Amino acid sequence: MSDDGKDWIRVARLDEIKAGGRIVCEVAGLSVLLCRTGGDWVAVRNHCTHLGKPLAEGRIMGGRIFCPHHSACFDLRSGEALSGPAVGRLSCYPVRVDADDIWVRVGGDAVPERLS
Repeated sequence: MSDDGKDWIRVARLDEIKAGGRIVCEVAGLSVLLCRTGGDWVAVRNHCTHLGKPLAEGRIMGGRIFCPHHSACFDLRSGEALSGPAVGRLSCYPVRVDADDIWVRVGGDAVPERLS
C-alpha cells in the first residue's frame, strides 16, 4: 500500500488488539508500539527518550503512557514529553485501518525524538 510514494506496512489485524490493548511491531527496522486507546489507534516509537528503554510494558492512562523504568510520561497522540526524566518527544507515526488490517507508516511524517 502506498500513499504519495510512501510505504505503509501492515502490522496487525483488527481482531489481534482488544480495546485498551497494544502490540510491539517492527516497521522499517524500528520498534513501534501500536496502541488502541478509546476508539483510536496510535503508533509511537517503542523507546523512552530518557535512556531508550522500551515503553511496551508502561501504564497507559488517559491518552498517556508512563515509562515502566523511570516513570517519564508522554502524550500518545503528540509524543510530547509531559514529565521527566524524558528529554524529548516520542516519534509518532500515522496509522491507517483498511478493512480488517492495521497499517503504519514511518518516515518523513514522524516527529523526531531526542535521546539523552
